[in-house]
Amino acid sequence: MIALLHLLLLTALTIPTPALILRDGARIDVDSSITVEQGKVIFRSGGSLYSIPEGDVDLVATRAAAAAPVVKAETTMRLKVSEEERNRLLKELEQNHAGTPTTATLPPLPPAQLESQTSGDEWRWRRDAQAYEETIRRAREDLDLLKTKAEQLRAHIAGLLSLGYKPNQFTYDSTQLQYALEQIPRAELEVARAERAYAQFKENARRLDVLPGWLR
Repeated sequence: MIALLHLLLLTALTIPTPALILRDGARIDVDSSITVEQGKVIFRSGGSLYSIPEGDVDLVATRAAAAAPVVKAETTMRLKVSEEERNRLLKELEQNHAGTPTTATLPPLPPAQLESQTSGDEWRWRRDAQAYEETIRRAREDLDLLKTKAEQLRAHIAGLLSLGYKPNQFTYDSTQLQYALEQIPRAELEVARAERAYAQFKENARRLDVLPGWLR
């Protein structure tokens, strides 16, 4: 059991997500998932394989994007980007191993679509806010589960000792308790990171004069 747990910790982390979020805020559509392995994030976009340094990726925001519902935009709301421009942006990302921000930009919407974009922007802010909140809830639930497991194991071990069992007779329970206790700081860090990312998201919204109602 212990060997299996260590093996799981050493294997690559795969995150199902429709988009990869960089630390500079850039968003890249991906083919179903990304893989974090040996300091790199590996993903496919448009069928091509790419990799970038893990430090360039905002994994909390990427997980939040995975938690958000995927809704297809109407045809009139789609932005037209030529295949040549798309390939150029992906090629730039592939070569961006020095950690410098990408220069990916989207063409402006035609004036006739500005009113439609206003409602679309409100929906996106609401969706992103809900995704951040869901990430925090999940992180807190994981932490609570670890704490509950540790308390249950402590009580179980105390009961065994009161019945006269020797420590070498319940080494499995002791090992599970130690493993749970070691995982709690990591879970607490995930909660702190999720809350920090949400706070930064709300601060960005405030600076952009986003209406408070859009974040509910």
